[in-house]
Amino acid sequence: MICPMENLVILLGCAVGCALNTICGFGFGVICMMFMPYLLGSTVQAASVINIITFFQSTYLALRYRRHIRWKLLLVPLAAYFAASFLAVRVAVGLDSQLMKRILGGFLTALSVYFIFIAKRVRMRAGVRNGLIAGTLGGIMSGLFATGGPPASLYFSATTETKEEYLATIQGYFMITNFYVVALRAANGVMTGDVLRATAVGFGGLLLGNLLGVWAFKRVDIGFIRRAVYGMMALSGLAMLVL
Repeated sequence: MICPMENLVILLGCAVGCALNTICGFGFGVICMMFMPYLLGSTVQAASVINIITFFQSTYLALRYRRHIRWKLLLVPLAAYFAASFLAVRVAVGLDSQLMKRILGGFLTALSVYFIFIAKRVRMRAGVRNGLIAGTLGGIMSGLFATGGPPASLYFSATTETKEEYLATIQGYFMITNFYVVALRAANGVMTGDVLRATAVGFGGLLLGNLLGVWAFKRVDIGFIRRAVYGMMALSGLAMLVL
């Protein structure tokens, strides 16, 4: 059972993650994976909460910016995502929780290093090959840790023309992919009472984060926020590796 203080952490953490997701197009899963596995005692259950909440937030944003969605860009990444996430969810259910935490720690550390030192040098163009790469990586990362945003962000930021088009297209992608992966997790018996209770609390953070994110979308320095998130990712990943 989750205690009141843990509920507060979930509420505030989800608010921050949802605001970041609105501003940058991704980041909710990364933020929540820094603390939620500790509260739920399971990386798989934490990923389930994140996928459910992300689905509802992405649906809201996709509908809000629906006129800017480039649906044709979604086809190839979605096909790859469906196959990769199906396998990743099946693998994640059978892994030891402590091992999953170590893998997640290494993943967050590597991801922060990538974004800080490498991401600016990488350029991706629209096409079948790059769409397959982005969708496959996103499916694996989402199926294991509910953090499939970075590959999608890299791909759609390079293949859309405006900030509104990018945000709308990536949220349309997340709406579809998270609905799919939530169904996969439910079919694999992951939706426990703790998952549903944490999700209910997280919805309060979703509402607060959406309001904050929409307000800040045109007013904040996105670069500064991203750098701060990358630093937190590195610290969180190292802590999971050594503790």
